[in-house]
Amino acid sequence: MLRERQTGPATVIGIGFGAVVALELALADPDLVARAFVIEPPVFGALSEATTGMSIDVDAIRAAAAEGGEEAAYDLFLGGELQTLGCGAERFSDKADRGPAAARSFLVELPAVPAWPLDPVRLVTLEPEVTVVTLPSTPDLLKRAARAVVERVPGAGSLHSSRDGIAAVAALLA
Repeated sequence: MLRERQTGPATVIGIGFGAVVALELALADPDLVARAFVIEPPVFGALSEATTGMSIDVDAIRAAAAEGGEEAAYDLFLGGELQTLGCGAERFSDKADRGPAAARSFLVELPAVPAWPLDPVRLVTLEPEVTVVTLPSTPDLLKRAARAVVERVPGAGSLHSSRDGIAAVAALLA
């Protein structure tokens, strides 16, 4: 879409899993991205203390899906019942996609995004400006993940927004 519009490099903003997508876009196609705001990037693969929690969450997701299908697993995530992989998700559940493919997309994306590698070889090639954002309601685990991103992305800035939820996005663009 960005390439088709030919508007030049854009500011991209991603929250949660979308933060990882924004970073990946900046790495893969830097001519499309001038700046990336990554809000609460869930890169739990960078946190050794998150390994056990991710395993517990995966077991809970499997159990929910086996008992109630994909929607039940998605509801578990959006309800904030996953201590690691769903850390803080309940804060945005009213904005979550509830379309026919949402639950399946969640189950496909979930395993890949938290384990996204913060590969130093790739990260040194990152051209766009990156700002890692936390919010007033950011859970501690996501704060630690955000710090890990700042430490590993050369030149990345850190910002603690005074606004919470979706309202933080408008403040970033102001």
